[in-house]
Amino acid sequence: MIVWSRFTRPLAALVVAAALTVPASPAASARTTGPGGDPVTNDAGVTFGILSHRGGRLEWPENSVEAYTHSVAAGFDAIETDIVFTSDGRGVMSHYDTLTDRCTQAGRAIHQMTLAQVAEVRCKDLSGQFTVPIPTFEQLAEALAADDEVGLTLDIKTYTGQSAAGRRSWAKKAIGLVKEHGLLSRTSVISFKWDTVLPTILAAAPKMYVLALDYGTMDLDRVRLAAKLGAGGYGIKMKYTSAYLATYVKAKGMDSVPWEVVGTEARAFTIHYGGPLQLFSTDTPTTSRRELVEGVIDLNPVPNPTTTTLDAPVTISDTTYRADRKQYKVVGTKAVPDAALAMLRDVTVTVTVTGGTGTGSLYIGASSSPTSSSTRVALPASGRTVTVRAPLGDGRKLRLWTTRTVKLTVKVVAYTRVRFA
Repeated sequence: MIVWSRFTRPLAALVVAAALTVPASPAASARTTGPGGDPVTNDAGVTFGILSHRGGRLEWPENSVEAYTHSVAAGFDAIETDIVFTSDGRGVMSHYDTLTDRCTQAGRAIHQMTLAQVAEVRCKDLSGQFTVPIPTFEQLAEALAADDEVGLTLDIKTYTGQSAAGRRSWAKKAIGLVKEHGLLSRTSVISFKWDTVLPTILAAAPKMYVLALDYGTMDLDRVRLAAKLGAGGYGIKMKYTSAYLATYVKAKGMDSVPWEVVGTEARAFTIHYGGPLQLFSTDTPTTSRRELVEGVIDLNPVPNPTTTTLDAPVTISDTTYRADRKQYKVVGTKAVPDAALAMLRDVTVTVTVTGGTGTGSLYIGASSSPTSSSTRVALPASGRTVTVRAPLGDGRKLRLWTTRTVKLTVKVVAYTRVRFA
């Protein structure tokens, strides 16, 4: 497994972009070595390396021939870059389809331009001058040809309003270019439109590793769909990624891949939940490799579950539960602040029987999770209280049901996060 962690600046902030496995690929073994010439590993035997994000965009102009050439020459483990297509079907390397103000002709959409028109565009170099052309896939392939051990991570972009057929067409063209240039064995793919294009990618390249990323909050149906379609990894933004979600994704046979992960503690979370080979995808690959080799990065983070007890319990339910009828209760921000969703393990609730027989069982679990994963407790006698822990599910909800009709008052009294010192 390759886990990418993107540092926006040394140690102070980082973004973990992806975790993936590249079967039978040179990218599946890190080239980065420590002072003794051996791979950089931690106490658990995990091996670490470096992936040059957008070619190392803070060291060289992003997604440029210069960035690719220097990244290959430096011997980084792999390069991450982006591809879009022109109106005449040529693949060019740009993070955005619509040109931003870092390029001339800002506001124009590449998919509406010919290759000849794109060739006239110049983007900013690191000094802010408009000197950098947008490269073609062929130029990327030429740079990679200098070292056949450098892996490629290709983010296949789309554009707003693009049809499903258009997305599939771009995915098919991208894989076609990878094949044409002999890069299939060392390439993996990122997609935010995986629900549309994943079958197309795997039809063209059955062993291709595809990382499925989503923009929204936790949605276990999406996790199950990604697994069904054959994704190798799945992730949402780190600020929505709970310990339960990370564990659930891995249980579905995929890599758990939170993105937009900021801070050393979040990096520790990704290392802890990662696999046996982890590549840090970084905007400053030279600096990050030095930090990795010199031991600046803690590769042995120790989880420290930390419980926060609420100043006052928050009632989320005060109603009658009919036998075997599920109810879904929202745990709002008064009980669990938005900032606590990242790395959240579970919430602690008290359940008080306020009416009914008080016999039978109570089941509580994460909304949208398998019912078999629910925690079962015996309902106490009327007027008595039982304390239960359960992870939050989709929409911040808990799923509750009872085997007997009974009135319950349910209050959140604490929440626990998987923290790292």
